[in-house]
Amino acid sequence: MTSPSPSSLAMPPMLYGTAWKKDRTADLVYQAIKSGFRGIDTAAMKRHYDEALTGEGIRRAINEGIVSRGDLWIQTKFTPQDPSLVSHGSIPSQIAASVTSSLSNLSASQDSPAYLDALILHSPFPTTSETLQAWSALLPFVESGQIRYLGISNTPLSILQHIYAQAGEKAKPFIVQNRFRAAEYSWDFETRRFCKERGIKYQGFWTLTGNPGVWQTRDFVREVAEGAGVGMAEAWYTLMMDAGEIVVLNGTTNEGRMKGDLEAVAKVNQWRETDEGRAGWERAVHGFRVLVDKGGK
Repeated sequence: MTSPSPSSLAMPPMLYGTAWKKDRTADLVYQAIKSGFRGIDTAAMKRHYDEALTGEGIRRAINEGIVSRGDLWIQTKFTPQDPSLVSHGSIPSQIAASVTSSLSNLSASQDSPAYLDALILHSPFPTTSETLQAWSALLPFVESGQIRYLGISNTPLSILQHIYAQAGEKAKPFIVQNRFRAAEYSWDFETRRFCKERGIKYQGFWTLTGNPGVWQTRDFVREVAEGAGVGMAEAWYTLMMDAGEIVVLNGTTNEGRMKGDLEAVAKVNQWRETDEGRAGWERAVHGFRVLVDKGGK
């Protein structure tokens, strides 16, 4: 597939999530980019996101010369059965209206062609046939280069497998974005394994608030945090990204945390280069995989 942008930017290991930011969205997106985030996740869903303000924050950062469009990974979502789109009629018509609006909201400027690095179905439709119809309706935007990759969120493995089997080569799912927690199919283990085997990027959300009493109490997380001089949350994020090969969605509203979460990776890597750190990291990776990967299988 081709893109109107010459960039072949890879997906960053940590994305800034814009859900529930309301009227603070533009300022927080701008601060996130200024702090070092190069991936932004939003959705064309007015109930929980403000996609237009997300675009405003992105353009502010671009206009100030902090980044160019090619430096950023920007992904949004189409929400099935969104009341604001039902009036457009058929599923293909709803898809067309939503994507057109998203391209406008998230454009870098009026002078350059708009494109999205990824478009994610926010969830499957009530039926598999409707989900596949929506997936097919997205293909022309992929073929035109307006969307680089497709993905699906909040999906059980069975739906993902069906899409993967039915989609043409250009429309294979590239992203799965699911809750990463013990209560969701045992850390979503089978889905993550399916993704890894097929080169699908797995994005995890609700990774802190959805796991109370887990990352705050595990000795292997504490060993990384104390050894590298980072917070427990930052140590957990780093283990997710490295040991778990999970792209982290981070929705912090604290500017200091934005910087700290990004800088933690370098601190952990520096610690891992020491003899003590190397051994500690190996213990932590083992502990993490025993916890989330069915004994490290």
